[in-house]
Amino acid sequence: MKRFLFALIGLGALVSAPASSAERLSFQLGEFERSIPIDELADYAGGQSPGTALADVLRLFKPSEKQAFRKALNQSAPVNALMASNFLSTPLGKRTVQQLAKLINQPTDVAGNALASALINAAANSDGLRLIDVLQAYPLPTIAINVSAVGSLLRSLTQEFNLQNKLYSRLSELGGTPETAPDLQVAAQPGNTGFEQVSFTFKGRVVDSVKAGVYLPETSTASSQAPLVVLAPGLNTDMNALLYVGQTLASHGYAVASLDFPFTSADTMTAAIKGTGAMPPANAWYRQPITVTELIDQVEKRWGDRVDTQRVGVLGQSLGGYTVTALAGAQLDWPHLVRGCEQLNDPSTVVLNPAIVWQCVAPERVVKRTNFRDPRVKVAVAVNPVTNPIFSSRSMSRVAVPMLVIAGMNDVFAPPVSQQLTPFIGLRQPGSVLAVQKSGTHLSFLDATSNLPPVITGPAQSLARQELQGMAKLFFDRHLLGQAGTLPLAPVGNGAFQSGSAPLPLLFRSSLTMQQLETVEPGLKEVP
Repeated sequence: MKRFLFALIGLGALVSAPASSAERLSFQLGEFERSIPIDELADYAGGQSPGTALADVLRLFKPSEKQAFRKALNQSAPVNALMASNFLSTPLGKRTVQQLAKLINQPTDVAGNALASALINAAANSDGLRLIDVLQAYPLPTIAINVSAVGSLLRSLTQEFNLQNKLYSRLSELGGTPETAPDLQVAAQPGNTGFEQVSFTFKGRVVDSVKAGVYLPETSTASSQAPLVVLAPGLNTDMNALLYVGQTLASHGYAVASLDFPFTSADTMTAAIKGTGAMPPANAWYRQPITVTELIDQVEKRWGDRVDTQRVGVLGQSLGGYTVTALAGAQLDWPHLVRGCEQLNDPSTVVLNPAIVWQCVAPERVVKRTNFRDPRVKVAVAVNPVTNPIFSSRSMSRVAVPMLVIAGMNDVFAPPVSQQLTPFIGLRQPGSVLAVQKSGTHLSFLDATSNLPPVITGPAQSLARQELQGMAKLFFDRHLLGQAGTLPLAPVGNGAFQSGSAPLPLLFRSSLTMQQLETVEPGLKEVP
């Protein structure tokens, strides 16, 4: 149910109260029609014992499911009242409402319009948007429930709940423990090298002006060029979110470059949500690897005498994770994307995986290329990457460099099984590593997010940032500098070990197969 609520983040508007509101939920259960007063649900959400009608349905639930249901009714999503109407008019907003409308057994246009109205009014009349608020604000007296669609959603949420509670421990049981695991906090310590920070802009093929910056270590000279690491931020963030990693690397002698992506930066998305700018055009973010390649070209043109741009590491988060995966050699698989998006049109399947909904806003082949490989990239780190269904197993097998894929067990924006674990199975490049962070979220590793609720940012963000600094330093040292003596992040073969600290321990694996993943959680399959 968290995924349902996170899909609503950003919704809310200052509008008048609805003229009418829902009084009952109705649905077919076998041959009998059941009906539950909304007031009974509200009382139950408030801690009271269930009324007669609700109790008759809840007896079909397990005790743990009853607890989860009550929590879901009350789980609050932080909603900005200024965003609703603009968000609902975007392709992503429309897609999200279309998926939620499948839960209602009414014509699509009626259910969609009524649900949009309920979302807006619930957001405007409460401090934090809750599921119970949306039900109460629904502008028709009866909400007819599509039982098959609800069943689809419940199966998805149940699997997600099981994964979050069991996946980390089950993955850890698949392999042994080596004698020595790296100390990430020690690896994260700053070095002694001073560095210069330079900001600049450049003209790209996709957009006229790209904001960028570079850290140049004092030790970089024509006779001792610094290796280059490029940082690729995610959707609705900017280069500042990952610069703390760049500062650590620069203090150890790396040159570091970063940028704000023209179509998906925080400035662009904020303007779109406020209505002062347009949403990114269809499939615009697929072109992000081009902009990174252009940034590398710019560094070579401006500082090529001090920086080795033929020896490049890349690190990206979320959509930036997609970007570095493409630069590493994974080819865009358009037919796989189209097949993966077909589930959004199935009336009995509710898809609230934001990573898939976002990719499926415009699945037609708009970008006229599939290969964004930059041969200068020698190693890649993908943090909570969005990868599936734009990449398939065949795509991932084409990755040509060692790759570190980092997943968070509590990531609801890029869920770990579909977006990191399953794609990692396709990797064939020696030296690649999967890092699974227990209790990690999509925002765990990002700087400047402390104003968001802990349920979104996750616990101990400062520790998470230290862990990423350590992982990046060790992985780049080993595969970009060729320091074979550096402790690897995972053992050779099918082993695994843990590092990091509570409450965010990390599990590292060198390999994972679909058979192993299905053993961990039976029934898991790759997105078509």
